[in-house]
Amino acid sequence: MGFLLFISLFNPLEISAQSVFTANKILFKGLRRTKTTIVSREITFKTGQKILIADTSVLFRKSAANVFNTHLFNYCRYETDSVRVDSAGNCSADVIFYVSERWYTFPSPIFELADRNFNEWLYDRKADIRRVNVGMRFIQKNVRGRNEDLILSIQGGFTRRFDFGYVIPYLDKKQIFGLRLKASFANNKDVAVRSDGNRLVYKRDETSFGRERMAAGFQISARRNIYDYHFLDANYYYNRISDSTYLENPAYFLGRDFQRFGEIRYSFVSDHRNFRNFGTKGTWLSLFITRNGILPVDNFRIWIVRGILAKYTTLKPWLFLGSKIDIELSTNQKQPYLGTRVLGFDNRFVRGYERYVMEGNFNVHTRNSVRFKVLSTHYHANWFPVRQFRFIPVDIYISPFADAGYVRNAFVLEENKRLINTPLLGYGIGLNIVTFYDVVFRAEYSITRHGDKGLYLSFLSDI
Repeated sequence: MGFLLFISLFNPLEISAQSVFTANKILFKGLRRTKTTIVSREITFKTGQKILIADTSVLFRKSAANVFNTHLFNYCRYETDSVRVDSAGNCSADVIFYVSERWYTFPSPIFELADRNFNEWLYDRKADIRRVNVGMRFIQKNVRGRNEDLILSIQGGFTRRFDFGYVIPYLDKKQIFGLRLKASFANNKDVAVRSDGNRLVYKRDETSFGRERMAAGFQISARRNIYDYHFLDANYYYNRISDSTYLENPAYFLGRDFQRFGEIRYSFVSDHRNFRNFGTKGTWLSLFITRNGILPVDNFRIWIVRGILAKYTTLKPWLFLGSKIDIELSTNQKQPYLGTRVLGFDNRFVRGYERYVMEGNFNVHTRNSVRFKVLSTHYHANWFPVRQFRFIPVDIYISPFADAGYVRNAFVLEENKRLINTPLLGYGIGLNIVTFYDVVFRAEYSITRHGDKGLYLSFLSDI
């Protein structure tokens, strides 16, 4: 848009392959709380820098996408102003980025499902309304205008829980290092004590809490350029189970009624997606190495290595491809029940197997989609009293997909062999609706090689 604005002001025949553009000023319009230093960090060029005119369109679009991906704004668009062209065809201009800030304060009630996903709750738990968490969550985003987040939540219902978190993305003037603090406490009367037929089996302790868990830790982050992130996490966990839970599954903590361990994790993320909530172009690479059990008193020890690579391709303005592969390997020895959970947890699954869990020390799965954009529009709800909620984008996609996976477990129990140590395959077609505040709604009909069929609903932003 901005590129065409100043290109049209002079004869394109005057442009040579070496004609350059210089930004006299980089301006931001629409900032109310956000500090300019936070968004200027996302711009891929600097004032006074000479760049080829042929490259400006790409750099402008990337910069606008980077600003939008801070999750601080409803949209970001750009244009140029005060354009000047010399006899050699070189340009200079001011570059202006227009943004609309989001709503940053979210005191909201908690009403969410306790199960792994909506489909398990709907199909296997018969939509039991008692299996919900209720409470109050307070999220203050963009604290001090520096993209800092404060999170507090108090929750009852199926899981009683308290969470605290504070995220400071930049501690230093160069905006490289950040810090995250976190602490939580939770307990349950109903506990998933084991799996049978690759589905979780819950037992309720009427006299005590079946499971209690506490955690505290911090994360140091480093971001030396726009797209690459390094994280170092240090956490400590203490978990306890009741006598009845122990009797249901003595292997829950390998013969103990408690578990305590420290954790050190290093992570690297290289995120070149155009949009992080629903990418249509670019790549995403994540690498993790984790050590659980770092102190002599720890009674849970395991190494975990994991890698994720995703590729997003735009073939036409209405046609996109997305593919992801996720591989994880952990220490090959008998682990506590909770140490073996892989596919089916944390939104990792082959589509069509949402209702199942697969436990093991090695797993790999790939998810692949073709996306046909059938609608792209937006609405201005000027009647809505809160300005930040008036802009409502809506993109709708029809998406055929095919996924595959495999979980290895040398210690698999007889009742869970159906989906362990055997290839998994799921395919089908879905409807994806992308709207404001990074909300992605999915309705997907899947068929698996094991004969399962069904319609599954989710709010996942990944492939």
